Amino acid sequence: MTTSIGQPLFSEQICELPRHLAVAPDRVLMVFKGLTMRDAMRAAEQAHISNPEAWSRRTCLCGEWTLAYEVRNE
Repeated sequence: MTTSIGQPLFSEQICELPRHLAVAPDRVLMVFKGLTMRDAMRAAEQAHISNPEAWSRRTCLCGEWTLAYEVRNE
């Protein structure tokens, strides 16, 4: 797979996502990490996410929690 200069590899990979996994065009995906799920929620709260418990995706890989939030792009 080749990429042009200026277009990151992840941009190509995002375009290949199935429609049901893609983020709506009027939204931005914000991702926060922490050693615990609570730490990740605290990071989201510090970034002014109004309801840190309303995450859209979560995962725990190798002991690190990742929470994702779909936020309106205003």
